Amino acid sequence: MDELKWAGFLVRSFKRGKNILAGIGDDCAVIKDKRGYLLISSDLFIENVHFKLKGMSFSDIGARAASRAISDIAACCGQPQYLVVSAGVPSYISSSAMKQIFRGIEKTALLCKTKVIGGDTARAECLFLDIWVYGHTRHPVLRRGAKAGDYIFLSGRLGRLPFDRPFLPRLKEAAFLSRIRPTAMIDISDGFLLDLFRLLKASRKGAVLWKDKLPLTKGRGDLRRGEDYELLFTCPACYKDRLQRKGFFCVGKILGKRGIFLEERGILKKLTVGGYLHF
Repeated sequence: MDELKWAGFLVRSFKRGKNILAGIGDDCAVIKDKRGYLLISSDLFIENVHFKLKGMSFSDIGARAASRAISDIAACCGQPQYLVVSAGVPSYISSSAMKQIFRGIEKTALLCKTKVIGGDTARAECLFLDIWVYGHTRHPVLRRGAKAGDYIFLSGRLGRLPFDRPFLPRLKEAAFLSRIRPTAMIDISDGFLLDLFRLLKASRKGAVLWKDKLPLTKGRGDLRRGEDYELLFTCPACYKDRLQRKGFFCVGKILGKRGIFLEERGILKKLTVGGYLHF
């Protein structure tokens, strides 16, 4: 069973309860409350799976781990409030190194106007961080909801972020988009094509991409490389010009039929979905 089938199994196994707008299978759990919607997400950052100690400072490890988790809140058009951080610490990681990791987490938390409020620590065979993030929004945007005729947008260029450096989640863009209210959205963690596939599957739609409009940094490999943490979203045609003036890239259009197609010089070619899967 691969990662996509495993996620499907979990969605079928655990039904949403009362006041839960979204659960397993979206970027965040979305729960109705008195002020709007509570957003909850978690993210694992594991040595030799997501990062290597060689070439990264301990501070950068902490900062990147926090940013990855917070990006899920942006993907639902929310803003973060609290972080809960648990760490698995192997014997070869010193107390000084752990302090640097948590300083990196604190730096990202300050930049994103959120606070670390708890967590846990245990001995482990390798270094890992498990970060839970709690946020809020008045107008949540889910992966499902894209409609035929909607345009597809990106918040930035694909392939621009290095794999071993901190980054700022697209929270400012999410705040702007909360006024636009996209029909569907996801952040790109496992590759543009794979995460577009996830959005389309949730929305039961397809897409055509325009080759000359794709904002690639290094070439076609950027479509599958992952770790971009850009916002990928859909909006009705009436917002197209406004979004482009704000610097968002319009890269395609939602179709009523399934599949992802690339249009070049008027010719459609069906694309094979690819990206990073853990198993």
